[in-house]
Amino acid sequence: MSDRYGSQPPDDEPVIGAPGPPRTAPPPPPRPPVIGGYREEPEETWEYDDEPYDDDDGYGDDDDYYWDDFYDSTPARQPMFYVFIALAAIVGGIFIFLLYSLVAGDGDSNDRKAADFKVLIDQPVANERIEAGKDFTIAVRATATEAITLLELQVNGQPVDQYVPQSPAPSDLVYTATFNWRFAAKGEYKITVKVTSESGATKLSDQVSVTAYEGIGDRPVSIAGKVLASVSMRMGPGENFEAVGRLNPGQEVKVIGKTRDSEWLLLEEGGQRWVPRTAIELGESLALVPIKEPTPVPATPSPTSAASPSPSPSPSPTTSPNAPDFAPTNAVLINGGARLRVTVANLSSNPFNGSLVVSVAGVAPGTLTQAFGVQIPANGNGSVEFEIDPPATTQKTAQVKVDPDNAIKEGNEDNNAASFGLQPPLEQPEIVISGAQVTAAGITVTIKNNGGALAASTVVVRIKLGGAETAKSQQLALAKGQSVTFPDIAKPGSGPATIEVSVNGQVMASGPITIP
Repeated sequence: MSDRYGSQPPDDEPVIGAPGPPRTAPPPPPRPPVIGGYREEPEETWEYDDEPYDDDDGYGDDDDYYWDDFYDSTPARQPMFYVFIALAAIVGGIFIFLLYSLVAGDGDSNDRKAADFKVLIDQPVANERIEAGKDFTIAVRATATEAITLLELQVNGQPVDQYVPQSPAPSDLVYTATFNWRFAAKGEYKITVKVTSESGATKLSDQVSVTAYEGIGDRPVSIAGKVLASVSMRMGPGENFEAVGRLNPGQEVKVIGKTRDSEWLLLEEGGQRWVPRTAIELGESLALVPIKEPTPVPATPSPTSAASPSPSPSPSPTTSPNAPDFAPTNAVLINGGARLRVTVANLSSNPFNGSLVVSVAGVAPGTLTQAFGVQIPANGNGSVEFEIDPPATTQKTAQVKVDPDNAIKEGNEDNNAASFGLQPPLEQPEIVISGAQVTAAGITVTIKNNGGALAASTVVVRIKLGGAETAKSQQLALAKGQSVTFPDIAKPGSGPATIEVSVNGQVMASGPITIP
């Protein structure tokens, strides 16, 4: 190398082959520019400007050592570090999954047990009216796949009473309980029963809505009503009283009184006029209305002149002395809502045997109209059934008309329509008369339950003949398909009679019988 610059290079001139600057000083200096401009000497040729500067920056061979070591001075993460992180994530995920499964599994287990419960409130029935301030019995049945430890009565979602079953558990795990409860004030109430099993699983019954009304004694009260079918108003409670006006379907009325048997209602309309009970849909319980003893009013007066009398506002067709008198008295869903049973009463002292047309609106699409061959005894009941498709599974109102075209001459044409509230069926008991036999000792009647289980109830079988009747009663419970016999019921006389079966005071079945 030339000594053009003396024996020592300038302080800022790099010396070829000399060690580079220390490696420990961050940040690294920028790469030096290409060193060039050296004069070509005979003994050496400088080609700084022509050579590519991949790694050589003028500090000599040690330059690789300096720059590479600086940029690689941060310790490299080894593959095992990433393996460790992956394993930790996997283990954590498994732990969270197991924890969630444990919690969710416990919940499913509890739900599964609860789903095996069946809780039914047998009394009261839906929409029953109960007098406030008086004790009332609430009857409950419950079954489960394990022992039940507590039944809790709830009113409007609040616990009000509880029952602890006695040990040991029933062999069939069917529990019954009764609660005595008193509604302090009038209003709407929702009753439920919560059942708890030995594992802690719980189940709530379906809600049963009831209305508590205030006892009124002799205090006069009026209730609202709506006319169901065109009907004549009369001067007194009976068809023999003069017709003095007419009401049209849908008309709003105010009921201010009733007869002792509740068959006729006194309306405020027309200056206090009477109409049949079956012609009015009531907005509240008829128990709120006082009994009114009507002032005797003579039947339609005899004409005082020879002039032709004015036509009555509601002329009645000429009736036969043997005419029946139909009135719908009940409607109930059975077979899970797939059938509707309508009970028709014959209020006449004349039996009926023949074809009867019944129509029902409000339960299925359109109006159901069907002719039935029926045999309804005098002052007795018969029933007809409609197929409901699709089944009725929600609350509905059935508007029932018997003989809607007035094809049959009746003693009273104004009581052929009525409305009934229908509740979604759980599966109600269906009591039928499966057999009746007259012997020397009396009349033996067998009844059968074709519907849901009947809880312990008072069942009465009556034999009616004219104004006389005999009866036998039993306190019993009937499972579905089970039968029971009432032997040797005394004969009330001889001739055509009616068998009537009632459960807790409600007529469930009736049929004719001839006593020799």
